[in-house]
Parts: sequence; C-alpha cells; structure tokens
Amino acid sequence: MWRHSIFSVPLTSLSLCLLWLGLAGCRESAKIERTRVPKTVTSAATGTPNANDQMLVAMMRHAGKVWFFKAVGPAAQIKSLRPELQQFLQTVQFLPAHHGKPSWELPEGWVQKAGSGMRFATLEIGPTAEPLRLSVSSLSQTTDDWNQYLLSNLNRWRRQMGLGPLGSETLSDAVEVIASGNQKIWFAAISGTAGDPLQTGSQSSALPAGHPPISRQATRSEQLGFDRSQLTGKAPEDWQPGPITGMRKGHFSLERAAERIDITVIPAGGNMLANVNRWRGQIHLPPTTEADLEKSLQPIQAAGLTGKYVKLYGPQQAILAAIFTTGKTQWFVKLKGNVELAKREEPEFEAFARSLQFKGR
Repeated sequence: MWRHSIFSVPLTSLSLCLLWLGLAGCRESAKIERTRVPKTVTSAATGTPNANDQMLVAMMRHAGKVWFFKAVGPAAQIKSLRPELQQFLQTVQFLPAHHGKPSWELPEGWVQKAGSGMRFATLEIGPTAEPLRLSVSSLSQTTDDWNQYLLSNLNRWRRQMGLGPLGSETLSDAVEVIASGNQKIWFAAISGTAGDPLQTGSQSSALPAGHPPISRQATRSEQLGFDRSQLTGKAPEDWQPGPITGMRKGHFSLERAAERIDITVIPAGGNMLANVNRWRGQIHLPPTTEADLEKSLQPIQAAGLTGKYVKLYGPQQAILAAIFTTGKTQWFVKLKGNVELAKREEPEFEAFARSLQFKGR
C-alpha cells in the first residue's frame, strides 16, 4: 500500500507559535501578515516536484526510439517503489505484433490509464485517491552519441528537480544499467534539493567571496516555469521551464532538433482584434476582420473561467493563444514557434491552458 503524506505543523509547534504571537503584541502585525508557513505539497497533488521529492526514471531503446518510464513523488514512497518498479521493467517487451510499442505485465494493484499526446500510458500505483503515477512516453534518439543523449536527459530531469547539471565524468555514477533479456535498462534515481548530496554547498562555491547566499526558493521558482504567487498549472514533462522575467508569469519551451516553441503566460490588455492582427503579422499572415475573427475563436475553460482560443498557422511559424479574463486583468497564454512542432504540441498546449489556476486577480 502506498500512501502520500501531507506535512502538517505539529501541535507543540503550533502552540509555541500562538504563544509567541500573543507575547509579540500588535506591533508585529505587519510581519505576521507577510509570513508564510512552509508546507510540503507532494507532486501527486500539484504535478510539480519539490525539494523533498524523488524521481525514478528508466530508459529503454528500441527501433530508433527511447522509451521513458518516470515517477515522481515523496522520497520515502519512491524509494519503496524502486524494487517493484525494477521487477516490472523486467517484464517489458517489444513484440512484432505490437508494432514497436511496449507491452508488460502489471503488478497487482497497479492500474493502467490511457495516454494522450506524447504520453503512451500512465500507470497508477497505490490508493486510488492519491496514487503515485508512472508515465510512459517515447522520443526519437536525436544523436548517435548515446552517452551525450543520456546526459542531456539526465540534466533535464535534474533541472526539473531544482538541481544543477552533471558532467560526463559523473554519468556512470548517476545511472545504473540493468540487463533484461536482450534489452538494457538505464535507471536513475534523482532526489530533490533537500536530499541531493551533489547539491550541498554547490551554490555557495559558485559565488564570489563575500557574496550573500542566494535564496534557493527564488531559484527554484524560476526553474519551475511559474511565478507561483500569480498562477499555477501543469506543464507536459518534456517542456523545459524558463526564467520568469518582466511581464512573464509563466514560461516554458520545447526543442526538437532544429524546431522550437516557446510558451508564455502574461497579464496584459488591449483589443482582441488588434492583438490577433499583431500576432498574424509576426508569422506573415494578412490581417483579419472582426467578423472573421469571431468565427475563428473557440471557447476554452480554465479554473471556472471561459476564455477565447485562437490558432494561427503561418508558412513557417505558428501562434496558439488562449485569453482569459479575471477581474480587470487579461491573461494571455501563448505558444509561438515552429509550425510543425506547434501542430504536434497543440493538444498538450490546450491541456496546459486548461490546467492554469490564476491567483489574486
């Protein structure tokens, strides 16, 4: 049985906090107003790793593709899952009748759910209310240098866990190779910043002498791709989180060989027709009219809001945009980039837009 634990403040600590507040008096009210009690929220609840999580990833190669099996959750549960996961991976086969797709034997208590987009399947493990989830997906192997491919993916996952990159000299220590019949399985366990020995002290050693320490939380917020004081959401696992700068409150990107798309979430304003015609000009499309625009707009839902969704495909570039209004603020959720990659990622972008939760607006 797997259970997710949710951090709660112990009663003793709570009592001490209340006593302190009573002794401090009203003069501290401003500080109290701004204070946040840290809370550990598991990735099963948010879809996003945190410092106390661990990630297990396995990779298998077949017919020019790499298959990824990935689970993220509280470190204790993930560690206890590891032996069962390795046994499960031994059952994975690529049979001719399945046309290059994997088949397997599910352990007792695991439930298989259909995938979507680039995800082949999701396997749920443990209690139905809060199961651990093992995602199964595949990508083409984009380079003949397997070690380089392995390292680039490993560092991508480390970024997702809030960690710095590894060098090629440490690759063999970070990845375990397991034989399974005529297959090899590359297996990695990645702890969040709270449990990663390679992360300890790495930040301070990179700073000049006398430089004040940089807040890990600020760095992690940037790496996650969201300004979480403004909004939250769930991005596909292969989208890379980007820095939150200027007006950007959400930022992700995806690269495939020479193709790239960028996804941003920005609070802004302006007339719908004027914005759409500006975007059309950016991708070399002629302007449209109010009447034609109204015909092309589609409704899209997010957090109880009904927004407007427009898809613009130019000769080489595309823009997909969902616009939501909360109070006096318009939120522009936009994908821009290579037209072919945008077409492939269209379902993922729509799911991302629907997952967004806007705060304090």
